Amino acid sequence: MQHNSRRLVIDGGESIVDFNNKAFKPIPQEGIDLAVSAMNAGVMYRYQPKKKEQSITANLERDFSKYMGVKHTIGTNSCGSAMYIALNIVGVEPGDKILTNAFTFHAVPSVIHHARAVPVLVESNREWAMDADDLDRKATETGAKVLLMSYMRGHVPDMDAVMEVVKKHNLIFIEDCAHAYATLWNGQLLGTFGEIGCFSTQSSKGMSAGEGGLFITNDDEHAAKAALYAGSYERLWTKHYDLDAEIMDRLQNQIPGYSMRMQEVTAAMLTPQIERLEHIKNVHVENWKLLHSLVCEHENIEVPMPLPQVDSFCDTMQFHLVGLSREKADLFIDVMKMEGIPMQIFGAKRNARDYRQWEYVEAHKEELGDTIANIEFACDLSLQPHLSQENMRTIAQVLHDVLAYINAQ
Repeated sequence: MQHNSRRLVIDGGESIVDFNNKAFKPIPQEGIDLAVSAMNAGVMYRYQPKKKEQSITANLERDFSKYMGVKHTIGTNSCGSAMYIALNIVGVEPGDKILTNAFTFHAVPSVIHHARAVPVLVESNREWAMDADDLDRKATETGAKVLLMSYMRGHVPDMDAVMEVVKKHNLIFIEDCAHAYATLWNGQLLGTFGEIGCFSTQSSKGMSAGEGGLFITNDDEHAAKAALYAGSYERLWTKHYDLDAEIMDRLQNQIPGYSMRMQEVTAAMLTPQIERLEHIKNVHVENWKLLHSLVCEHENIEVPMPLPQVDSFCDTMQFHLVGLSREKADLFIDVMKMEGIPMQIFGAKRNARDYRQWEYVEAHKEELGDTIANIEFACDLSLQPHLSQENMRTIAQVLHDVLAYINAQ
């Protein structure tokens, strides 16, 4: 590849980028047609259909359970709702301490705050996954009994080590899989390691419907409570698949309903997306590998690699800028945006993924040196599946050209 053969926009040249790397995935036509059908029929509330077999949401739940290899899925209006319901199910009370990532999107500590609990922030490693050793330390120091762990940007910790800590401290493990569709550790899908897994269907995620969430579990009572917390009442739970009637009758009026249900139009948009996950993953993986090969040897770019046990979805790339000052790193982001490839640095400009910005969390005052070091110059690049291999070559060219410009300043 030839580098530095053109003038950048900042010097009066023209951008070579003619695509939007952040454009979200379109809804498949089948999902659009199903959503329009529900709207035309005026059947948008998940419990309107007379039978579960006629409910788009119930059928989506059944299909996602089959895909994940679990007994139960409950659709919610967001992943945040799914996680909030999960915290309620496992008995979290105000003031309880919850182990969670220091590096994640602020929605995760916000869910803990919603439950009036207290986040205990666990350090990240160089590849941005949770540090199992610090998890062990924090569990020992705080006595916390619940772990809400996020696979932020699809980065996976040493799951064997994490599960050892979970077992050692008898932790209740809830997985935030918003960024971890079709991601495996030693062949096992993430979301199936803990008692509960929570997935997002917000626009940028592996399955996309603008908003929405999917709560999964193998525990019959957890599933029953999730349906009730989400907003099933009277005997509407009969319009779900595989809920235990005895448990439902026992819990029916004990559990409040938080009106966090998924609705039929959301489920319609998602219905055809389960089967396209593997295709999208293949596109992501091939694009990521090509881009990595074109930039990994640059002196200013460090791309930490996942552990060999990880089979990633690869819908984004993160890398550390090395050897640059704060001023030059910020200029790099500004010039990349001018060139048509917007990205961000996790530890700069009030990013919502920087725990130091979570002023509603008391723990943000604690100095978490590893996490700070690992986000301070960490760039976040979106690689949506409409992008081609040629687009990867263009991104690599722009990265090289912009870094050459920055280094010359």
